[in-house]
Amino acid sequence: MRQHLALGLGTGVLVVNPIPEADEMPQALYDRALGEALAAAEREGVGGRAVTPFLLERMRQATGGESIRANVALLRNNARVAGLLAAAMAAERH
Repeated sequence: MRQHLALGLGTGVLVVNPIPEADEMPQALYDRALGEALAAAEREGVGGRAVTPFLLERMRQATGGESIRANVALLRNNARVAGLLAAAMAAERH
Protein backbone atom coordinates (compact mmCIF):
# COMPACT_ATOMS: atom_id res chain seq x y z
CA MET A 1 0.00 0.00 0.00
CA ARG A 2 2.81 2.37 0.88
CA GLN A 3 4.39 1.97 -2.56
CA HIS A 4 1.08 2.43 -4.34
CA LEU A 5 0.19 5.56 -2.39
CA ALA A 6 3.71 6.95 -2.92
CA LEU A 7 3.02 7.05 -6.67
CA GLY A 8 0.62 9.92 -6.00
CA LEU A 9 -1.92 8.77 -8.57
CA GLY A 10 -4.88 9.43 -6.30
CA THR A 11 -6.28 5.97 -6.93
CA GLY A 12 -7.50 3.47 -4.39
CA VAL A 13 -6.11 0.20 -3.19
CA LEU A 14 -8.19 -2.96 -3.24
CA VAL A 15 -7.78 -5.08 -0.13
CA VAL A 16 -9.17 -8.60 -0.51
CA ASN A 17 -10.21 -10.19 2.77
CA PRO A 18 -12.03 -13.53 2.76
CA ILE A 19 -14.69 -14.51 5.25
CA PRO A 20 -13.17 -16.39 8.19
CA GLU A 21 -13.37 -20.11 7.46
CA ALA A 22 -15.32 -20.80 10.66
CA ASP A 23 -18.06 -18.41 9.49
CA GLU A 24 -18.48 -19.69 5.94
CA MET A 25 -21.80 -21.13 4.84
CA PRO A 26 -21.75 -24.69 3.55
CA GLN A 27 -20.82 -24.49 -0.15
CA ALA A 28 -23.85 -26.51 -1.29
CA LEU A 29 -26.24 -24.20 0.58
CA TYR A 30 -24.56 -21.12 -0.85
CA ASP A 31 -24.55 -22.45 -4.42
CA ARG A 32 -28.20 -23.49 -4.26
CA ALA A 33 -29.37 -20.21 -2.69
CA LEU A 34 -27.37 -18.05 -5.10
CA GLY A 35 -28.58 -20.01 -8.12
CA GLU A 36 -32.19 -19.62 -7.01
CA ALA A 37 -31.73 -15.91 -6.28
CA LEU A 38 -30.10 -15.20 -9.65
CA ALA A 39 -32.80 -17.14 -11.50
CA ALA A 40 -35.52 -15.22 -9.63
CA ALA A 41 -33.87 -11.88 -10.44
CA GLU A 42 -33.75 -12.74 -14.12
CA ARG A 43 -37.28 -14.11 -14.14
CA GLU A 44 -38.62 -10.97 -12.41
CA GLY A 45 -36.56 -8.56 -14.51
CA VAL A 46 -34.69 -7.10 -11.55
CA GLY A 47 -31.82 -4.88 -12.69
CA GLY A 48 -29.55 -2.01 -11.82
CA ARG A 49 -29.34 -0.90 -8.22
CA ALA A 50 -32.20 -3.18 -7.24
CA VAL A 51 -30.16 -6.34 -7.89
CA THR A 52 -28.07 -6.34 -4.71
CA PRO A 53 -30.87 -5.88 -2.18
CA PHE A 54 -33.00 -8.37 -4.13
CA LEU A 55 -30.26 -11.02 -4.06
CA LEU A 56 -29.47 -10.41 -0.40
CA GLU A 57 -33.11 -10.85 0.59
CA ARG A 58 -33.55 -13.96 -1.53
CA MET A 59 -30.34 -15.41 -0.08
CA ARG A 60 -31.59 -14.68 3.45
CA GLN A 61 -34.85 -16.47 2.73
CA ALA A 62 -33.22 -19.45 1.02
CA THR A 63 -30.62 -19.96 3.78
CA GLY A 64 -32.89 -19.42 6.76
CA GLY A 65 -30.84 -16.37 7.75
CA GLU A 66 -27.48 -18.14 7.48
CA SER A 67 -26.35 -15.65 4.83
CA ILE A 68 -26.98 -12.77 7.25
CA ARG A 69 -24.83 -14.40 9.91
CA ALA A 70 -22.04 -14.99 7.39
CA ASN A 71 -22.25 -11.42 6.04
CA VAL A 72 -22.07 -9.95 9.56
CA ALA A 73 -19.02 -12.10 10.30
CA LEU A 74 -17.41 -10.84 7.10
CA LEU A 75 -18.19 -7.20 7.97
CA ARG A 76 -16.66 -7.64 11.44
CA ASN A 77 -13.55 -9.21 9.96
CA ASN A 78 -13.29 -6.41 7.38
CA ALA A 79 -13.46 -3.84 10.19
CA ARG A 80 -10.76 -5.72 12.09
CA VAL A 81 -8.45 -5.81 9.05
CA ALA A 82 -9.14 -2.14 8.28
CA GLY A 83 -8.15 -1.24 11.83
CA LEU A 84 -4.94 -3.23 11.55
CA LEU A 85 -4.09 -1.54 8.24
CA ALA A 86 -4.85 1.92 9.62
CA ALA A 87 -2.71 1.27 12.70
CA ALA A 88 0.17 -0.02 10.58
CA MET A 89 0.00 3.01 8.27
CA ALA A 90 -0.16 5.41 11.22
CA ALA A 91 2.83 3.72 12.84
CA GLU A 92 4.89 4.23 9.67
CA ARG A 93 4.28 7.97 9.76
CA HIS A 94 5.90 8.34 13.18
